[in-house]
Amino acid sequence: MINESIYKQAKNALNTSNENLLDFMDALPQMAWAAQPNGKVIYFNKAWHVYTGITSGTTEGWIITIHPEDSSQVIEAWRNALQKGDYHIECRIRNGTDGSYRWFLEQGMPIRDEDGKTLIWFGTYTDINDEKQDQEPL
Repeated sequence: MINESIYKQAKNALNTSNENLLDFMDALPQMAWAAQPNGKVIYFNKAWHVYTGITSGTTEGWIITIHPEDSSQVIEAWRNALQKGDYHIECRIRNGTDGSYRWFLEQGMPIRDEDGKTLIWFGTYTDINDEKQDQEPL
């Protein structure tokens, strides 16, 4: 039987580690997210909530923030990533304050165990709007 004291220490260490990870993600200057192995988003950082205007702690319904012309491509890319493990797409995301859209490069990578099984996904959105604007023909 596991010593109760050792169990409590391990549990406290795990909780502290999780809190540190969330603090780190919230401190990032770019938007970030985490998802379960099956693709269900379980976390968006503060930058994402501030930009999109979606209530802090909410992870459901994120697709409404994606431009309607991009949403089906985002969903398809995410489905493919869950099978193949490589996720990156350029899409427009709505600013919750003024309703405008900006281009972002969204990238995600799975964290896998020693057997290759996905444990969790982590991803970021990088603002590429200025670069996209510079590419447009005059």
